[in-house]
Amino acid sequence: MRGFLIGFAAGSVFLVVELLGRIVAGVPTLPELVQDRLVLLMPGPIFSFVLDHLLYLGKPLLFVGLLVGQLILAGVGGVVVDRWPRPFVVGGIFWLFTGLFVLPVAGQGVFAGDFGVALATLLAYLGYALVLAFYRHESVLDASDSSPTKCASLVETSTGRRLLVGSALSLLASAVLGKMVIGVVPSLPGSGEQTGGLANIGPQWPTPITPVNDFYVVSKNLVDPQVNLSTWRLTVGGMVDQTLVLTYDDVRAMPRQETTRTLECISNDVGGNLMSTGRWTGVRLADVLQKAGVLSSATKLYFSSADGYSETMPLATAMDPNTLLVYLLDGEQLPDKHGFPLRVLNTGTYGMKNPKWLTGIQVAKSAPIGYWEGQGWSSQAIVQTMSRIDFPADGSIVRLSGVLVGGVAFAGARGIKQVELSTDGGSTWLPTTLQPSLGLQTWTFWSVRWQPPRPGRYPLVARATDGTGQVQTDRRAAPFPNGATGYHRISLQVIT
Repeated sequence: MRGFLIGFAAGSVFLVVELLGRIVAGVPTLPELVQDRLVLLMPGPIFSFVLDHLLYLGKPLLFVGLLVGQLILAGVGGVVVDRWPRPFVVGGIFWLFTGLFVLPVAGQGVFAGDFGVALATLLAYLGYALVLAFYRHESVLDASDSSPTKCASLVETSTGRRLLVGSALSLLASAVLGKMVIGVVPSLPGSGEQTGGLANIGPQWPTPITPVNDFYVVSKNLVDPQVNLSTWRLTVGGMVDQTLVLTYDDVRAMPRQETTRTLECISNDVGGNLMSTGRWTGVRLADVLQKAGVLSSATKLYFSSADGYSETMPLATAMDPNTLLVYLLDGEQLPDKHGFPLRVLNTGTYGMKNPKWLTGIQVAKSAPIGYWEGQGWSSQAIVQTMSRIDFPADGSIVRLSGVLVGGVAFAGARGIKQVELSTDGGSTWLPTTLQPSLGLQTWTFWSVRWQPPRPGRYPLVARATDGTGQVQTDRRAAPFPNGATGYHRISLQVIT
């Protein structure tokens, strides 16, 4: 136990050095370097469950969990040093094991192919070894100056007290630095739902154009990249007449296109909030490809991003004039968390097909599968038709005099033709009124004034019909692997 506690304390110093390297020099921490492999090893249904239930807390909790894992391993190292008193040798072995085995197994290569990573981890392990050596030396002095009974409890010695104080301070510093690394955890996008009780009969739709700060955010990263615009380039290569290397100014100098578009995460559950609408500005992907000159035998695109993300797209989709590379959101520079300086805006697909922090486009006959496809998610990721009841909230109490019921519906590029509401669990259906759509590929607001026939509890269900005439399926399916399906249901209590 003594060795483990000393190792744990030394590990807290390791965390401080590691996190300082991230904040001061931008060197990624070990959790960041291994998280891609961990996410890909996580079965898709489990990932979807975690995202649905933890939402934006998932990544911070994973980051904290990996840091705690490092502390536990550091404690094991303290046990080794307690039995084999060579702290600097142990630290050196751990450093080499991390750089030559752990990081390559995580798909990062030897020391992640980065001198900064090698140096930062060396300094962290040096701090770890120094603390091990100090506390072990102090423990030996305590043992020589104290009775056997007193030495039986580490916390009763001066070393033990220093150990507790030092560990507490280091862990506090790690918590502060870790929060700085993670940054601000985004709030859950609101759907306009109430919290229950007597319902307000006024419309409670979400804002037609989602405020940028409320726009949903999902990415694979513990810490998203911050791209240096002065060094950023978009490379378009592969099966093209000439390889293009475009700066940000080159992209913005091309003919500008503007569109209003709704994005939905493929992990959005029935009735969920992982969807938002924005005004996007960018250039046609087809214009960029025509500038490079695509060879006639090419059929696919392969996108690569600054965070290591990858995705594919059929060439026919890329040549669709509605497929864009965007750099503005709601008239402002694309925020870092939404893919600055450039991201893809696909047509009719879930968010996973819209790569952020874009750095490369390869034109080819075939391409490797994308990042999330490697985890078992849909290769096409076409948006499923959905409808959601936003007001009143589930469990609300409404008056017999009547209530306005409404929400949103979305079917990607197919558009929405009709939304219906059932107040008897799906046996009969009422037509609703649709508000004018903001665009073909945006959500549609719907509403209907419902007059309950008598007091009691009523199960309400919504269903949509897309622009092709296809009615939304009632078959309930989880988001993995093709996106959630099924009707959104709520219950209302009607009183006089």
